[in-house]
Amino acid sequence: MVSGLASSIRSATESATFDLAGSDASSIRTTVKDAFSSPFSLSTMIRITFIVGGGKLSRSKYDDKAMQAVTSMLKQLDFVEDRGASCILECAGCFKSQHDTGKNVYTVVVFPRVTGGADEGGDGTNQNEDDEPLIPTNSPGFKIAVCSKTTFQNLLSTYCPTYLEKRACLNCLEGLLQLEQAIDNKLMNGHPLDSAEQSFYDDANDLREKHAHAQKEMSKHVEEGRLSSDEKATLVEMNEKRIENLLKEKSSASVMEKLKKAMARKQQLKSIRDDTLEEGPALRYESQLTVLRKKVLPLQALEEASRGRLLTLSETRSLTEKGELDEEIERLEYASCGWFEDEDCFQERLKKSRKSFESRYAKSKRGGGGKASNSGVKGGGSGSTAVNKWILPGEKPKSAWGSSKGKKSQGQGRSGVFGHDDGQLER
Repeated sequence: MVSGLASSIRSATESATFDLAGSDASSIRTTVKDAFSSPFSLSTMIRITFIVGGGKLSRSKYDDKAMQAVTSMLKQLDFVEDRGASCILECAGCFKSQHDTGKNVYTVVVFPRVTGGADEGGDGTNQNEDDEPLIPTNSPGFKIAVCSKTTFQNLLSTYCPTYLEKRACLNCLEGLLQLEQAIDNKLMNGHPLDSAEQSFYDDANDLREKHAHAQKEMSKHVEEGRLSSDEKATLVEMNEKRIENLLKEKSSASVMEKLKKAMARKQQLKSIRDDTLEEGPALRYESQLTVLRKKVLPLQALEEASRGRLLTLSETRSLTEKGELDEEIERLEYASCGWFEDEDCFQERLKKSRKSFESRYAKSKRGGGGKASNSGVKGGGSGSTAVNKWILPGEKPKSAWGSSKGKKSQGQGRSGVFGHDDGQLER
């Protein structure tokens, strides 16, 4: 039974905003799952806005992983991220993340799935169901189904760079083939197709060829040893289960042939040394991220140095630019996530990217700044020591000639310039 915040979200009949301040990542995931697992009983689209972060004054109120908790759970519920989504029925099942610069808050805007007037009944409901596509048009599955074979080959290498991601893509293609076969069976039995089925049947193409290509690319990963440690462990476990199942089957020529291939794959996996395993590909937008992160470094130093004091107009503009750069960095980071990539694997790649940048650029920048400040202190010119001198009321300030003599005699030690000690010069 849905209760609490999730119940308030599901009872909304018009666009509403919910502040997630004070909620931890675990409770946020549970709320999002309970709220959006099933369609809303509405005939029109509404906008559900979650506030997941804020500026300096309100940042501490929100969990650091609030935005990630919302977006990752929405993806698990087959919602699609679409930055161009708006409050219309065609955008049902989409979401987008935004930075409201006016209020200085970070939000995730969700356009829930709706029944299209299920409560009203009548022909309007059937019409809306007919118009709703079988697969969300912005989902990876739809893009895989409707693109050409050549485009699919490029998409597979770009958005599914690892073995496990290609395997997930293969599973998606198998689901598309089952859907296509179900529509074929419906036609063979003389039943008419609705508009959504007809649209999918007309747009989907070369699914079997795409399936064969994905299988071929998966095999290349194993043959060339392009696997991570987790992928190798998964393959070894799958291979052992396959061999175990084949041994239980009744002996026949086909079973023996499958068993022979499974044993060959087992030896192939054993031949892959652990020191040759990959750590995972770099982020898709790594080069752009490096450029943006370099721009943020001096602005970050300015932000740290300006704490506790009023900012000049130039500093305010610079820190505003930093906020925009941070937002663009966050967008490119999450846009680098693969179509079927596991959330934990993506977070590991993201941490590795940030750590690599820190070791290459951030530390050297900080080290250079430290050396400059130390040299200024050693120089002893008109630095901060001159500001700290105080003149009491009634006291005459010392002349520059007196201070220069003191410095000169101090630099010569106990004997004067001509070999006399200090007492003789005074006399």
